[in-house]
Amino acid sequence: MPDFHRLDPDADAVFLRRTVADPLSRVAFLPTNAVALCATCGLVSLRETWDACGGCPNGHASAAPWSAAEAARAISARADTSGDGARTAPPPRAATPAAAALAPPVDEPSRRTGLWIALGVGALLIAALGAAYVMNRDAPPADAPPAVAAGPSAPQAVVAEAGETEGTLGGGDFRTPDGHFQDLYTFAADSSGRTLAFTVESDAFYPDIVVTGPDGQPVEGETVTAGDASSSLRGVAVRNLRGPGVYNVLVSARRPGSEGAYTLRIRADEVVIALPTTGRQVTGELTARSPQVDGRYRDTYSFAGAVGREHTITVRSGVFTPTIVLTGPAGAVRGESAPTTGGAVFRFTPDRAGTYRAVVSTREARRTGAYTVLLALGPAPPTPPPAAAAADAPSAGGLRAGAAPVRDTLAAGDTRTYTASGRIGDRVSVEVRASGFTPTLTVVGPDGQRTPAVADGDRVRVSVTLPSDGRFRVIVGSTGGAGGYTVSLEQRAAVTSAPIPRLPGADAPRPADPGVEPPGPAEGEYRPQPLGNN
Repeated sequence: MPDFHRLDPDADAVFLRRTVADPLSRVAFLPTNAVALCATCGLVSLRETWDACGGCPNGHASAAPWSAAEAARAISARADTSGDGARTAPPPRAATPAAAALAPPVDEPSRRTGLWIALGVGALLIAALGAAYVMNRDAPPADAPPAVAAGPSAPQAVVAEAGETEGTLGGGDFRTPDGHFQDLYTFAADSSGRTLAFTVESDAFYPDIVVTGPDGQPVEGETVTAGDASSSLRGVAVRNLRGPGVYNVLVSARRPGSEGAYTLRIRADEVVIALPTTGRQVTGELTARSPQVDGRYRDTYSFAGAVGREHTITVRSGVFTPTIVLTGPAGAVRGESAPTTGGAVFRFTPDRAGTYRAVVSTREARRTGAYTVLLALGPAPPTPPPAAAAADAPSAGGLRAGAAPVRDTLAAGDTRTYTASGRIGDRVSVEVRASGFTPTLTVVGPDGQRTPAVADGDRVRVSVTLPSDGRFRVIVGSTGGAGGYTVSLEQRAAVTSAPIPRLPGADAPRPADPGVEPPGPAEGEYRPQPLGNN
């Protein structure tokens, strides 16, 4: 097994600037790719190609120690060998004077003996040919073999890449004894961990496909829907395969003699794992074959978001520091990240229904290992009461302003959600005191705005002003510990214009004409006195 070299952006800068590609997969080399340099022909190939071919694609089995200068020279020297990274085989060396001096001398008697032996062998061959002519001179002629149309003895392999490839079955292609035309493609899958799908579509014939993987097991295609009901397009596909290795794709028609154009599609899709919303923990593992971005391995999970419910995603690992990135129907999702010892927690509340994706990755590059992921959903938001009842109820959902603190307990990684109601401008203050762990506290206003509290030991407090009428939520969580706690609510009503006292007579109408004295007050009515020193 050769010692594969991992390309370095600095040490191998000259080699990488040549934008060389793997000779089999046609994938351009990038930093951090593992490559091998053939010691015989100088071909540079990906590790996946070397493993799939059992060595160099040119049939050589030995790799040379990596040298960026040697690899660059091999690229410049290629002339007779196709494929990026190849070079022309070195010409045979001429014998040096030292080698000639070491060769044993040939004496004159030996040369004469060899000449007589050669003449004797030649005479025997001439005699044998003459005897065969005499024996067959009068023999009846044998039946001539039937004429066979010239054609390829096997389908010629064509290297295919991910995407669409246009082809045609017909004259000039390999044809089986039962009359089926065939085309053969090879596709080299890398170690990105993506799933592969091979599809053939044609509106000229009913296509067929057989895909043989690196393990040598053929997989036949299944019929798929292609085009609409009025279209004559027909399709067949082989799906859910995964590299690395070389795949052979054999395209043919189901009926003998069928000809026409077709389209071969090769897709490499990211693996997406369904994440249950029932609170069941899922075990995963990042390996060298997992999908990777910027040198960090990753797994992608999907789930259906529940509008208005608190979602908590917890990832834990004992061998690496995990990270969580979330996307939803509207793109990136903003939430509350809370890294913990040996894990990561992400909390958010969906504001729209749809499919959400959570990418679990490593904080450090090239780290692998097992991990667990858990999705927990908070309680569903209560049905809002009628408007009249809401105006009279100062609070609801277990929290009441000025009442005794609510006592509860939390397990590690869990959350509790409480609700209360208020009016626009109300000043709300919430305080949580925990015993044995550091709590987290977030207030979600009626408009969905989140206000997290700053952790301060076993006590956290947050104050907000309600931007609108309605219910708000109080979310209490744990950053890693467990135990009991209390949560209390203080709420001050907004100041309005109704309670402000007004002076008597302040609402008296002003005269339209400044020169006209206002009418005198009625008997017993207060009349404001002017201010002055008189």
